[in-house]
Amino acid sequence: MGATIFIGYPEKGSLHITLNRQASNALETLLDESLQKVYPELHEKIMEVLVLDQISFTELTQKEFNIVIKAVRDCIINKKVPTEYDAYQKKIWEKIIEPLIQQDERYQSD
Repeated sequence: MGATIFIGYPEKGSLHITLNRQASNALETLLDESLQKVYPELHEKIMEVLVLDQISFTELTQKEFNIVIKAVRDCIINKKVPTEYDAYQKKIWEKIIEPLIQQDERYQSD
């Protein structure tokens, strides 16, 4: 089993998904690459419950939430020669995580 990703808590239910180990590891690596150096405090906020196999965006403010989204998107775009693993990370982000993010009330489209 992998990690559960918590995006937010709208009025009706919650925005979360449980990924298999391979997918959650790919997302974890993508978040590390995107945030650890430039936004270490946001990285820590998201990853602080990783020991429980959880990644959580729920404690982010609206501004922080959108900074994280932009940082991840920029990281994906800026990979000059993407590897197969990079393509897998992009797929996880764009096909699984982004649709949930876009349902969160904090989301602001570009």
